[in-house]
Amino acid sequence: MKALLIAVTAAISTTLLLAKSQTIPTVAPRVQAVTFNKDVAPILFAHCARCHRAGDVGPFELLSYRDARQRATQMAAVTAQRIMPPWKPSELSGPNNSPLFLDQRRLTTRDIQVIQDWVAQGAVEGDAADLPPRPAWPDDGWRLGTPDLVVTMREPYALAADGADLFRTFVMPIRIPAGRYVKGLEFRPGNPRAVHHANLGADRTSASRRLDELDPGPGYAGGILTEVSDPPGQMLGWTPGQTPRPAPPGTQWRLNPGDDLVVQLHLQPTGKPESVQASVGLFFTDEPPIRQPVGLRLGSETIDIAPGQREHVVADTYVLPVDVEVLAIQPHAHNLARRVEAFATLPDRTKRMLLTIADWDFRWQEVFRYAQPFILPKGTTIAMRYTYDNSSGNPRNPHSPAQRVVWGPNTANEMGDLWLQVVPLTESDRSALNADVGRKMRAEDIAASIKLLDADRANSKRHDAVAVLYLQNGQSERAIPYLRESIRLAPMSAPAHYNLGLALAVRRQFTDAMQAYNEALRIDPSHADAHNSLGALLHAEGNIDEAIGHYRQAVAIEPDRPAAHANLGQALFAQNHATEALSEFREALRLNPDSVSALTGLAWVFAASARSDLRDPIEAIRAGERAATLMRVDDPWALDALAAAYASAGRFDRAIVTARTAAAAASAAARPELAAQIRQRLALYERGQAFLVK
Repeated sequence: MKALLIAVTAAISTTLLLAKSQTIPTVAPRVQAVTFNKDVAPILFAHCARCHRAGDVGPFELLSYRDARQRATQMAAVTAQRIMPPWKPSELSGPNNSPLFLDQRRLTTRDIQVIQDWVAQGAVEGDAADLPPRPAWPDDGWRLGTPDLVVTMREPYALAADGADLFRTFVMPIRIPAGRYVKGLEFRPGNPRAVHHANLGADRTSASRRLDELDPGPGYAGGILTEVSDPPGQMLGWTPGQTPRPAPPGTQWRLNPGDDLVVQLHLQPTGKPESVQASVGLFFTDEPPIRQPVGLRLGSETIDIAPGQREHVVADTYVLPVDVEVLAIQPHAHNLARRVEAFATLPDRTKRMLLTIADWDFRWQEVFRYAQPFILPKGTTIAMRYTYDNSSGNPRNPHSPAQRVVWGPNTANEMGDLWLQVVPLTESDRSALNADVGRKMRAEDIAASIKLLDADRANSKRHDAVAVLYLQNGQSERAIPYLRESIRLAPMSAPAHYNLGLALAVRRQFTDAMQAYNEALRIDPSHADAHNSLGALLHAEGNIDEAIGHYRQAVAIEPDRPAAHANLGQALFAQNHATEALSEFREALRLNPDSVSALTGLAWVFAASARSDLRDPIEAIRAGERAATLMRVDDPWALDALAAAYASAGRFDRAIVTARTAAAAASAAARPELAAQIRQRLALYERGQAFLVK
């Protein structure tokens, strides 16, 4: 889960007000005179001005002597206490004592002393000739340069003057004629006074757009849907003061025509009405990615801190199954956290600190990017240890008197997450790491959901939630009892009947699964997923006409679902409607260029169509190889299509090897009927004949 960060204006203003009442450490002035123009301005220009300038997150400017003179006492106080510039990590060094992180805002001891001496000597302006040039920023305000595309909230959101924090999600359609690779993204809040933080993701399903349309105001209440996610392994959140950076080299990510950019804003009332209209700048490249990062998450969703408890510890560990290169780290907690630590214990028992924050502050959080990425070998244990203080002695405790605080997304709740951005060294390592991370995260989610269910056993949706997590974890047998109990509690729940059908289908109880899908459709005839899944079972039984009817209803209800278009294409091709099938496959690929089912369908049409004018061996091989690459190397369906593609091009040696692998994979998957069909096609290839649909 992405970090929820600060309302910077309020944070800075509060910090400076507090500083007025604090005593500045007494420091004997240096012998030489210290002036603003010669000594202080270079420090402010280098470390402070990027936020303290017109239109940025700082509540006042620090670009002139007049600006600084008015704030001189405050500047001395907050820099001496290392409150400003805001940089929370403790001082850890990289190789050869180099900075550990990029974009460190920490002032040196000498910088702090210069400001102290300047104030002690009367905050003199000095010779104008000593003043360095002001920092130059692009006229349009974008720090990464001029974007290739800017998307903006379609209309401003009016934030009320008072009230509780507000989470609201806005959908920004992306108008591009063809797919593009994104090498960088820069977020602009539009109103930094009111925007606490932002999380971003790409929606390929249009589900967020539909929610937006149902809500009468701009955007919709709540968070980003589960269908929406960051591009794999990318950290796209925004926090005030954070320096935007391009994606790590070689890790650019793809946007497709029809995708929506989804932005969740954490909004905080400021005491007066505010207008918020955020923008995102996108920077494109023609170079495809050559490596893909993975996000590792450690943490807990079962946090429960008793009132008065001073040292509540949340800890988690993860053992790396492969070698990885570590690029960035992102901690997250709320107001009760006091100390944040992350470290790695290597297989030789060497301990390496990854991050330490001795005085955690909810207001100042961000992604910390390592200046020199480093390798952690297989078998390394990554650990986090966060300490929380729920007593009245914690000045940041939002409750007075202290109250019980449990896990939750709101500021008054508590969280504890640690994210690392890593890159496995090989493609096979990436697959292994993703699978292992998925198992860990699903196990954690299941534990958290069961805990919630135990507190509310009569809630059918809680039963549903546990069941869905078990389904996602490949444990359909454990999902079924929860779904049956959900249906007992809420017999008119179409989603519960649909999920039961999924679980039964995985268990190969096809008759019972059909009954569950039909019941879901009786309750809700517009349930597109139930139409699609029922069509798939009918298709497998050979009832093609009825399957096509359900597929057509699925795409009519939700035309942006690539799976339904691909399934409809497969059924149409089975009935020799090759032209219409081709259209459905192409629509599925427009919606999702990585649809294996659609790519496999294309390979069959181009390789084996009864119509010679549609056959295209080169395109068949291209689609078949892409499908086989996206799937496991032993996937029988993709390999069967690829073998037919090779045979259509006369490459029978490759067709024979691929078909034999496909047949073995089908047998291993307990699909004897598919294995038999593949062997029949294999016999053709061995005789030097291509397979054609009759």
